[in-house]
Amino acid sequence: MISFLLCLALLIIGYFVYGKIVDNTFGPDDRETPAVRINDGVDYVVMPQWKLF
Repeated sequence: MISFLLCLALLIIGYFVYGKIVDNTFGPDDRETPAVRINDGVDYVVMPQWKLF
């Protein structure tokens, strides 16, 4: 049980540390998504916010 909790704690800590490293390396992207940029109504369609989550 101790090894399970230790591995779970390491997984959670690694999630946040790796996320911070990736965010610092690549940074947020402000470009438009292809659904907005090349909206053709068939293949590229903007989804309403309530359907995404």
